[in-house]
Amino acid sequence: MAAVEAMVTAVSSSVVPERRLRETPFPRLTYEEALARYGSDKPDLRFEMELVDLSDVVRGADFRVFSDALGAGGAVYAIRAPGCGAYARRQLDELTELAKRHGAGGLVHLSVQADGTLHGPAAKFLEAAREGVRAATGAEPGDLLLIVADADRTTAAEALGQLRLEMGDRLGLRDPAVLAYVWIYRFPMFKWDADLNRWDATHNPFSAPVWEEADRMEAEPGSIHAQQYDLALNGWELGGGSIRIHRRDLLERAFALMGHTVEGMRDQFGALLDALEYGAPPHGGIALGVERWAALLANQDNIREVTAFPKTQSGSDLMLGAPSPLDPQQLADLHLTLDLG
Repeated sequence: MAAVEAMVTAVSSSVVPERRLRETPFPRLTYEEALARYGSDKPDLRFEMELVDLSDVVRGADFRVFSDALGAGGAVYAIRAPGCGAYARRQLDELTELAKRHGAGGLVHLSVQADGTLHGPAAKFLEAAREGVRAATGAEPGDLLLIVADADRTTAAEALGQLRLEMGDRLGLRDPAVLAYVWIYRFPMFKWDADLNRWDATHNPFSAPVWEEADRMEAEPGSIHAQQYDLALNGWELGGGSIRIHRRDLLERAFALMGHTVEGMRDQFGALLDALEYGAPPHGGIALGVERWAALLANQDNIREVTAFPKTQSGSDLMLGAPSPLDPQQLADLHLTLDLG
């Protein structure tokens, strides 16, 4: 990580000397910390406005939106938008639609009045928790509180994280002159696939688990973290990598957890599994998205602006004239036919 930081810092300083690094060494956040504080695994650290977990504060409130989410093991998260308490209905509706587009069932909004009371459709249900809500969020008169509750903690956090970015733009907090790099690490190794009724790799099946957690892989797969790491910049994933599994037995255990049979492992990954028998050393790496990095350093929102020969939205390459018609002989050689109907 130190070598990557040194390279990234040197390039950033030489290519865009007019922009400043927010912090060095780069901050390090676990996946859980990033999600709980910023609602994203690639957080924009150019501004604060961190998420606040109100679950314990509003627990017991006679408000079904909150009680249903908490009863299902979910969470209630809030952000404070300073000075936005006078937002009009149209603006609040826009924020509600944004939250819904990102998975939330809805959005609870509360404005803080001059006398400290809360105003909004849900305010009457939260009167007993009012002081706790204000203390937890640091809300002052004139502020707006945006709250998302969901039975899935990740859904609640990510939906509110999108609102955080929106409010950061509206309030001019995402300073284009600042480069805020951050490392994210200790990602979940497995996620449950309800459609296939099995565990699946969060990133890829070859990333090593945190060594001290490997013994409980089969017993508690949802609690295992991978030795994966991402480098994010201003809310964009700049690159990622991992330490890889270098032991055959451990890789076979991971494959088995994801539903692979012994025969299936041999057919798909036999060469790799055999290679590990010969004593592959611990190894890992990282890959940076150079074009994305160039776009960010050039203050461009669209990566196509810095791509040498960008493809169109339909996937065609105007410079190379691709895709070109396929030669029938090529299809015949591969025993393929095209169904254009």
